[in-house]
Amino acid sequence: MQINRKKWYALFLSGLCCLTLLNGCANEKKSPSEDNTDVEDLEADSGMEHEMYKPSDLTIPSQEVYEYSFMGLRFSLPESLLERMDQKEVAMLPLWEVNDDETAIRSAFLCWKSMTEEQRDMEVENGGNGFYDWADSLEAIGAIGIYDSDAAGRLNELTGCTEHKEIGKSEDGAYSYYLSTNPAVEDAMQEEITGISYELIPMTSLDEEESSGSATMVNVGEFSMEDITGESYTQEMFADYDLTLVNIFTTWCSPCVKEIPELEMLKNEMADQGVGVVGIVLDTIGESGSVDEEVVEKAKLLAERTGATYPFLIPDTGLLNGRLAGINAVPETFFVDKEGNIVGETYTGAHSLEEWKSIVEEILKGVQQ
Repeated sequence: MQINRKKWYALFLSGLCCLTLLNGCANEKKSPSEDNTDVEDLEADSGMEHEMYKPSDLTIPSQEVYEYSFMGLRFSLPESLLERMDQKEVAMLPLWEVNDDETAIRSAFLCWKSMTEEQRDMEVENGGNGFYDWADSLEAIGAIGIYDSDAAGRLNELTGCTEHKEIGKSEDGAYSYYLSTNPAVEDAMQEEITGISYELIPMTSLDEEESSGSATMVNVGEFSMEDITGESYTQEMFADYDLTLVNIFTTWCSPCVKEIPELEMLKNEMADQGVGVVGIVLDTIGESGSVDEEVVEKAKLLAERTGATYPFLIPDTGLLNGRLAGINAVPETFFVDKEGNIVGETYTGAHSLEEWKSIVEEILKGVQQ
């Protein structure tokens, strides 16, 4: 199945955040080597163009609940399907396309495809169309998604399935929801797709998603990450504070580096008010989706030289359930309440201690009411 790939697969692929990240900070186009950081030897490693990786490592991981507000859809999967995903017998992939001016989606769906042992272990060269060619080679099992009137007439082409059940419509009637299956695959797999438990939720526009900085959710969901020292963290980390500032950065970004001492002071000065700080180091994950140990060492040096005591997390394979995908400028900062909900606005660019204190105090009023 050959399809338009311009916007497809764009939200959740583990290597995507580094592939789409601008070569600079806060909308300044410059290469890591052009940065004059305050920490020596923190330039990004640029010799990754010809690395090989397994596309099967970049599929959406299993989790209890999936929520995509831009689709107006929340769903959970049967245990048997989750097990197939864990065993890499089945790949879960996101696909979507937008209109010409990129103001609205035409279709957006999650699909499941079976993998042979050879496809599971296949390696492709980083860059180019390797991932997309690999994904196209997999056999479709089923899909769930939302389609405008034009896309609804192309369901077979889009999903690779031939049986489609309409399961609802958007509030404005502009979109139809379908659950699709491929009768050519074994019955057990078809039953797993039809066993998906789903709920239609309020649909947000692409403009709202971009302004919020989150393309997939209003809650960070369940996750497990390690920091640069090897300590494990889950979503429970947010329960320790009324509000947590989550700062996404790279080791080669000069504004990011200069902001870290400001965030450390913020943490120390506002801890008694229920405020925590967490850093996520995007470039610790290479373009292949694996941990770049050299960058981890750079991040350790950065923490030491800036005096940061808050955790520097390494992104998990699910990119915080998609929240870290598609970031095109760093530093980027968002806020999470003690229930794991993303609150307030998302901020791009570095800020001073006083600026952050003003922002945090305003958001804190809302979450502590």
